[in-house]
Amino acid sequence: MLIFKSKKQAGLTLIEMMIAMVLGLFVTAVIITVFSTNVRSSTENIKMIRLNQELRGVMTMMVDELKRAGYSNVPTVTAFMDELNFTTTCARYSYDEDNSATAGDTAPGTDERFGFRLNSNTIEWARNATGTGCTGGDWTEITDPDLASITTLDFDITGSVNTLGTTGSDTFSTTSGVSVYEVTITLTGTTDLPHSSDANDPRRTMTETVRIRNEAPK
Repeated sequence: MLIFKSKKQAGLTLIEMMIAMVLGLFVTAVIITVFSTNVRSSTENIKMIRLNQELRGVMTMMVDELKRAGYSNVPTVTAFMDELNFTTTCARYSYDEDNSATAGDTAPGTDERFGFRLNSNTIEWARNATGTGCTGGDWTEITDPDLASITTLDFDITGSVNTLGTTGSDTFSTTSGVSVYEVTITLTGTTDLPHSSDANDPRRTMTETVRIRNEAPK
């Protein structure tokens, strides 16, 4: 009697190998997609954090500096307060930085005139800031254009008042009474995301109000 023994199958058929390859490619594609999404999300989050830090840092500097406006080592010297001037995109101010004011001073030192302005999507700060609109002075960028593109810097003084009843910009030209200058700073910046058009780039806006009291009439 002849006895036939069945052979066990060894290895995979071509169809099975193709199915396995397709499944492997699918799993790999899913993993790469998830990884790319996580990397993109992390990159965008880091850019937004840096944008917020850049705006907060420059806003803090402007607020702290403007709070010093008009300070003089000699209370009767009003020359530092007389330098205070605002346009919608520029602030000029002065204070007795080294406590060297003396009675009779009629003007601050050259290096005691300061300013902030918006120029080519960056915030700049200066010593020896001069001119209406901050056209003169030694200006230095204080925001990094790679981290934040500044689209708005606005100084609103409409909340300023004088004890004689004048308001807004008129308080800066009063010759009597006591003025309280209220300056509202609005700062807006954007950051460039690699997967977003310029029109859809995220933006952040910060607003702070500084009150500057002029103890002596201007």
